[in-house]
Amino acid sequence: MAKVVVFSALALAAAVSGHGNITSPPARLPGPAMVEACGQAAVDSVLADGGLPIESVVDPASSCNLFFCRGALVQDNLDLVQTFALGETVNLTADIPIPHEGPANVSIVLAATNEILGEPLLVFDSYADERLAELPANNTAFSITIPDAGNGVEEECVEPGDCVLQWFWFGTGAQQTYESCIDFVIAT
Repeated sequence: MAKVVVFSALALAAAVSGHGNITSPPARLPGPAMVEACGQAAVDSVLADGGLPIESVVDPASSCNLFFCRGALVQDNLDLVQTFALGETVNLTADIPIPHEGPANVSIVLAATNEILGEPLLVFDSYADERLAELPANNTAFSITIPDAGNGVEEECVEPGDCVLQWFWFGTGAQQTYESCIDFVIAT
């Protein structure tokens, strides 16, 4: 019964549009491990709005790290782990139904420390500007390149949960933070 409820909730999260999230490759979703770490109320708020800003997550437990993958954990997402090769171009798709201008980036982040490995792979000084009649195409469809050998990726991103490809966006006017994480390993 619990698996059916979690599956139904995950399907709902994928279907509901919020302010913004990554839709391809598949990003981390909430599940039972996140319930354990963050509490049911926090998970319910994320499931109700797949693009909910971090600041709007309801009643997170003190053990919940919302500023790493919005609290979602690799244990709930092992079937979504991607395998990338050094130097590979990865295409990403973002859903942004409600834009909020501000900086954004895509980076490889070490899970153990929540720190960027090397430099960001893509940086937007101004992203998702709500004053524009239409968002630039590169706000919702863009590519990054996995660094070549010698940048630490091949040593650090070996096991699922070591690293994530993180999309991070902060709407300055709205004072809202959006984050999606893609779990990956480097092909050996």
